[in-house]
Amino acid sequence: MPAIAQATAIKESTDKAGEFLTAASNWVAGNGAKFAIALLSAIAIYIIGAWVAGLVRSALSKTLQRRGTDHTVSTYIANILHGLILVMVIVTALGQLGIPTAQFAALIAAAGLAIGLALQGNLSNFASGFLLVFFRPFKRGDYIAAGGTEGTVEEIGIFTSTLASLDNKKIVVPNSAITGANITNFSALPKRVVLVPCTVGGGNDTEKVRSTLLSAASGNPHVLSEPAPVAVLTVLGENKYTMELRCWCKPENFWDAQFTLNEASKKALDAAGVAGPLPAMRLVQS
Repeated sequence: MPAIAQATAIKESTDKAGEFLTAASNWVAGNGAKFAIALLSAIAIYIIGAWVAGLVRSALSKTLQRRGTDHTVSTYIANILHGLILVMVIVTALGQLGIPTAQFAALIAAAGLAIGLALQGNLSNFASGFLLVFFRPFKRGDYIAAGGTEGTVEEIGIFTSTLASLDNKKIVVPNSAITGANITNFSALPKRVVLVPCTVGGGNDTEKVRSTLLSAASGNPHVLSEPAPVAVLTVLGENKYTMELRCWCKPENFWDAQFTLNEASKKALDAAGVAGPLPAMRLVQS
């Protein structure tokens, strides 16, 4: 009996497979050409639509920039329009395949709600990107510290912003991390101050140290003449003190000014014979 039942089950499976293949063959014979044309049309619609969306994004961004709109704002608006056009293109392509677009739109709405609940962080990033673009705490090209990192702003995207670090690393930061904490924009004001603290031995004459540091700043091409550089005594210690050189520069010249002033100050202090602090001594009881 088991052998007969097994043979019967195999025969039924074979018959069903044959029926399926026959039905598929009949469908291809009757609708294959029509479906192939519809599929090719849908692919063509998507390719052309994506190309047009790219052209519209590029044209809109250039038009807004020609009218004086900030690069960050124009790019952000163009990217949103590009995304909306792509959604319309995809819906149109699916309609070409015979999928009811009205039902598909309802499905998108339901799926969008579910995805929105699951991806609240990305929605927060989107809202934060909107705030960054239109309240403009910084713009493309500014050097900022935000979101636990710092660098030069390359792009403010829909969900993330891209920074370039001093050592030329690409840093992608979620927009919500930027708006959720303090933002320091080092490029917002027309001038930045460069600080060069120098700790010397307490036996050095303060006026000599001051004049030596000021001479190190003299002639530096990155240092502004107004406000004039100053050297101030900031920290008093035991057998030592710290004299700090303070100079002003343009924001884009900050690091060049910092590095050249560090080196020039060291050379000037050595040439003037300014002694460093004595090493700390430790008493050991025997």
